[in-house]
Amino acid sequence: MRYREIELDAFQVAAIEAIERHDTVIVAAPTGAGKTVIAEYAIERYLATGRRIIYTAPVKALSNQKFRDFSAAWVDQIGIVTGDVSINPTAPVLIMTTEIFRNTVFDDPARLHDVEYVILDEIHYINDIQRGTVWEESLIFAPPHIGFICLSATIPNLDEFADWIREIRPQLNTAVVVEQHRPVPLEHHLWVPGAGEATLKDVRRLSDSAASKGRRLRPHEAKRVLGAGQRDPSGTGDIVAHLEHLNRLPCLYFCFSRAACEQNARRYAEHELLSEAEQARMLELFDTLSQQFGLAEDAAAARLRPLVGQGTAFHHAGMLPMLKEVVERLFATGLLKLLFTTETFAVGVNMPAATVVFESLEKYDGVDTRYLLTREYQQMAGRAGRRGIDEVGYIYARIDPAQAVPEEIERIVTGAVEPTESQFNLSYASILSLWQRYGENVFSVVEMSFANFQNSTRLRELEADLADLKAEPQPAIDCLKNEPKSIRRYLASQEELRRAKNRADGERRRVERRCSGRKQQRQLAHELRLIEDPIQRLEEKVRGSLCHTCQRKKTCSQQQRAINTHYEQIDDGERQILRIRHHHRDQIAKRLAVLREFGYLDEQGLTAKGDMAASLYGFELPITELFYAGFFENMSEQEIAALMVAVVFESKRTTWYAAIDNAELKMYLREAALVIREIERREVELGIEGGLESLDESLTTTTLAWMDGVALDELTAVTDASGGDVVRTLRHAVDLLRQFRRSLDQHPLLRDKIDLCIRLLRRDEVDAERQLRLGHAIDRAADVARTAAPLVEPS
Repeated sequence: MRYREIELDAFQVAAIEAIERHDTVIVAAPTGAGKTVIAEYAIERYLATGRRIIYTAPVKALSNQKFRDFSAAWVDQIGIVTGDVSINPTAPVLIMTTEIFRNTVFDDPARLHDVEYVILDEIHYINDIQRGTVWEESLIFAPPHIGFICLSATIPNLDEFADWIREIRPQLNTAVVVEQHRPVPLEHHLWVPGAGEATLKDVRRLSDSAASKGRRLRPHEAKRVLGAGQRDPSGTGDIVAHLEHLNRLPCLYFCFSRAACEQNARRYAEHELLSEAEQARMLELFDTLSQQFGLAEDAAAARLRPLVGQGTAFHHAGMLPMLKEVVERLFATGLLKLLFTTETFAVGVNMPAATVVFESLEKYDGVDTRYLLTREYQQMAGRAGRRGIDEVGYIYARIDPAQAVPEEIERIVTGAVEPTESQFNLSYASILSLWQRYGENVFSVVEMSFANFQNSTRLRELEADLADLKAEPQPAIDCLKNEPKSIRRYLASQEELRRAKNRADGERRRVERRCSGRKQQRQLAHELRLIEDPIQRLEEKVRGSLCHTCQRKKTCSQQQRAINTHYEQIDDGERQILRIRHHHRDQIAKRLAVLREFGYLDEQGLTAKGDMAASLYGFELPITELFYAGFFENMSEQEIAALMVAVVFESKRTTWYAAIDNAELKMYLREAALVIREIERREVELGIEGGLESLDESLTTTTLAWMDGVALDELTAVTDASGGDVVRTLRHAVDLLRQFRRSLDQHPLLRDKIDLCIRLLRRDEVDAERQLRLGHAIDRAADVARTAAPLVEPS
């Protein structure tokens, strides 16, 4: 089968045939295999019939890229709606984040009556701890006539996932299409800095050698172990020099901190990776894009320019969104040879490279430093190899032999991908929306979740294990004195004595410190006697047991301990089964208790507070509580913005933020924090998982300065937070303000105030829609230029 003058692969044909049957189709194929062609076919197919298509992506950068790509093909028939962008929202093909789609399903499902398919790109995001529940809710509650096209590179338990979809969406057939072949095969390499390439066997030898010396190996020592002349033809021991020598650039170089990205980019800018002509072309492109995106005077862009001129750049979340887009466009030209980036690039825009390098196979995940999951490694490694350009994609992982754990490295590079697991966890807004539909039957939702589907299998396994455990025969205690239960009591008394002695040790030290004076010796003796007396009584109880002097004490004790362990395992198994069976139901019940206690639900259903909270997705309880506590009506636009930013912001301990110098505003924010703290306290008491976060007022002074018209570069006077972090936070606040505004039909004065607040925040770099329109205009101008360019015969 041919489509757009391309002979399709068998898996693409199978998926298209499923679409023609209007099946839900799940496609698992390697990165670069051509999954997007399937989405494009569905769009073209149903545009011709007047039906609508919704395309969802997990990150806004990917949504924006698809908007540009699809608009090039279908022009005004493409629209986009994300949290901070709305362009052509009634278009027949609408691109949105998965959260926006889920919200539409809950708020107004009738708007989806003419939708034929929803394309869920990167469906493996259902495994994401923070956001995975959104994908589940979308699949469970979307109108039954809608078909889904689920695209992913990594769903190891694909059959289980497909069986779940068949169960919750029986109205349509569900087809599974799997492609194992990767168009550009990958080669995986390990790299020892200063020495060269290594195998897992080499890593074990190097690790043993470092352990025997009790220190890290020096480069010449590692070379001696490896025979490094053959391991690094460049002779430098440097990974980039090695790649340049073997013509394996451009390279995506993954680092796990922003600082490492920038430091490496500055370091390697000293390498001459571009010819003079390429340098000139690169700087011309950079200057043109900077001018088009309004970054000509931007300080961060000026600092990046000399690096770009050498074919090197960095890309991370701390950068301005527009500057990140400039870097992405430069990398797409192939002139940018080295891009140092964080792992977010792996799930964002589609930017493959000849080679992927890992700075390390360990990362800090916000709690601890750990080795990568195989899934994380493969997601990033999948960026290696450009279809139609490279015959092989290369992956290099830098290894420190002194600290490497060979078993972990082997698991990451060659192990099976971890199965996709449900992260189902209904928010307060979702529970309220579902309560409107189902009332007390809201608990039946749990039975539809992927978590419940997975747990049903797990429960069957646990119940079978428990039955086997209970069926195991236990030895009878052969007591010489015909008191078989006495050994159990004897062991219990021994354990009680052991715990009492441990407690007494601490109590004794505290009493001795408190009564250390000469005049306190009588008091000391009295209190020590109070500690020792219970110990003596327990010792007498142990000595008085029938078992204490019995010649079979040791044998009977071993038998009884084995019996005790057996019944403890049974108790643990029963508790685990109960926990798995009731966990999600219990969490919903606890959240319902909070909603009732704080006035969101009553016997008639949703209250006015409940209606407002149900219309907000994200921070629904803080905003509603603050509104009903009177925190908005009499406040200025600046104070409202400061409060919204405090709701969404999460400060970094290493970042400086100027203190609030307005005592009245500071008191206002502190009082708001107390309101939210009441709900937080109740959540903790009930044991609710993933509860509310406290207000964070750290960015208040920065927010006020921005609303006063201060330029982004000048905000360094009030914070050293990165421009990207500031912009992202203010955009998030704008998104929340928009949602809040829609719930204020009965409050026109406050709506007007919110409108002004949004206008003051949403300017220059914070205006995400402006950035997208600029990028779209640049693409269209480039297309026009290419079309108008005369054909020139090569000389």
